[in-house]
Amino acid sequence: MEEELFELTEKQQRAFNKMTRAYKDCLKYGIKFYNNYGSIGALDGNKFSRECYTDSPKEKSVEDIGQNPNEFGDWDLISWADDQHWFHFL
Repeated sequence: MEEELFELTEKQQRAFNKMTRAYKDCLKYGIKFYNNYGSIGALDGNKFSRECYTDSPKEKSVEDIGQNPNEFGDWDLISWADDQHWFHFL
């Protein structure tokens, strides 16, 4: 029964497979992704060394950088912390 919950339609599976291949290409070409309150953004991974959590002259906050044109703000994501959550099935 549980396996059926993860099955996609044929069209959904093709779309997901395309996204998976595109994601692998992004990683191959050095694109780094970040999540900012449900928006997914892409950055050139060659321009920064790591994500950081301090305030120094070499570091910029998301607010400092401004709006990234390579950001998806309308993802239909289910986003959770590390605690347990529940799915409501139709």
